[in-house]
Amino acid sequence: MSKALQVYDKIEEKVVDIPEDEVESVQNTRRIYFGIQQKVFEASTVGTVANISVRSFITGLLRYGKWQVEKGLKQNPKFDEFPERIWKTAQNKIIDMAEEITNSEDDRAAIARFKKPYKQLSDAEKETLEEDLDDQYTLDAITYCLICRALDLWTPKFWRLDAVAAKIAEVEKAEYEKEKAITEKDKAKAEKRVPVGN
Repeated sequence: MSKALQVYDKIEEKVVDIPEDEVESVQNTRRIYFGIQQKVFEASTVGTVANISVRSFITGLLRYGKWQVEKGLKQNPKFDEFPERIWKTAQNKIIDMAEEITNSEDDRAAIARFKKPYKQLSDAEKETLEEDLDDQYTLDAITYCLICRALDLWTPKFWRLDAVAAKIAEVEKAEYEKEKAITEKDKAKAEKRVPVGN
């Protein structure tokens, strides 16, 4: 980038200069993101040799991410006990939370349709409501929220990542348009110099 970037930082509640190392980090993140996006497109395109579902691709991506984080954690001698201790604390809370959200969504659908919670519905009403309930969609939404929070925890100054990425894209587009205009101007000059009839 030829000049310093500035974005509004909602934590600091002001426009801030973005340091070069943060700009470089965001640029690398963008490169990886767009590289992965291209691979997902190639892998999911109908007619390719290996038609990979988005779910399989994301699972593979998360496994790779888990491996990379684990590799960093293993450098600490407490590795074996620490993640296990955290998981023992979090596991039941996450399971309870998922169940509570699923029940809440079932109740929301039941109240919207029958004006009473899911547990108070008759078997016939529950059967009718089954069309409106989608536990997989609810679990996907929970997973999405957890991935978002994991991304926030893992990404330095995550609250301004999108703003910095948008500013980089804006600068890159302006530079591209400037180069394109210069190229077209040079091309027009060259065409004027060529004698007609040769």
